[in-house]
Amino acid sequence: MSGRRILLLGHPVEHSLSPAFQQAAFDSIGLPVKYEAMDVAPADLARVVAELRADPLVMGANVTVPHKEKIGPLLDSLIDDAVQIGAVNTITRAGSRLVGRNTDAAGFRGALDGLLDGRRTPRHALVLGAGGAAKAAISALVTAGVAQISIANRHLARAERLVAEVRKASPHLTVRAAPWHEGLLVEEAQIAGLVVHATTLGLNGGALPLPAAAFRAGQFVIDVVYAPGETALVRTARAAGAEAIDGREMLLLQGAAAFELWTGRPAPIAVMREAFDTAAKQNAK
Repeated sequence: MSGRRILLLGHPVEHSLSPAFQQAAFDSIGLPVKYEAMDVAPADLARVVAELRADPLVMGANVTVPHKEKIGPLLDSLIDDAVQIGAVNTITRAGSRLVGRNTDAAGFRGALDGLLDGRRTPRHALVLGAGGAAKAAISALVTAGVAQISIANRHLARAERLVAEVRKASPHLTVRAAPWHEGLLVEEAQIAGLVVHATTLGLNGGALPLPAAAFRAGQFVIDVVYAPGETALVRTARAAGAEAIDGREMLLLQGAAAFELWTGRPAPIAVMREAFDTAAKQNAK
């Protein structure tokens, strides 16, 4: 039983707190599993997936940027939300086969429910981004009852492609692409009851995706990026009167769902949350 591993595949991965809270979860229930981050350049992804498939001690993996949308064709099958969303963030093993799944949508929905705390889901949402995280967020928003979604991406054509996909899957939904222009985005954000940031902007202290003028009281904001303390976007939104959270809860909840898929056991979420907070504080020093 010793020597079993679960990997985190991404590029880069050194910023991730997943190894800290996933390892704490395995240790807390006495499972001899090592959770390891592996930096995989895009050109090496196919080779690494083949190596994982050939190694029976690899129980599965998590997948993060930039591989969520690229890894699916390299796996043996996709099931559940991974098919609908078109992105994979969790891999499980079925004998010699690797199965792609998506727990990001469930993680986002849990984070959204916590933010709303029983209040009605806003009818209009603005989603910044068109990658795997944005797709998972949109899937969760559809199930949460959002009626209108505007999708903005730095490459408009990519946003338009995602709009077409969402319209096909959810014809009842009003969905449109929005140009990535600050003035237009501010206007879009101001009329949206919910703003979701799902790009890598702001990661590691990068530029804000939206200025303070985009936010207002009575608005909800979810930044899927997480940072020690909170992200600059969350601070900016809160200062304007919005209720905002970063990606901490989404990361924890998607990780808990992945843990249960790998082990068949309930995730020790309190242990995972404590380990996340400890690691975040250490990284902030």
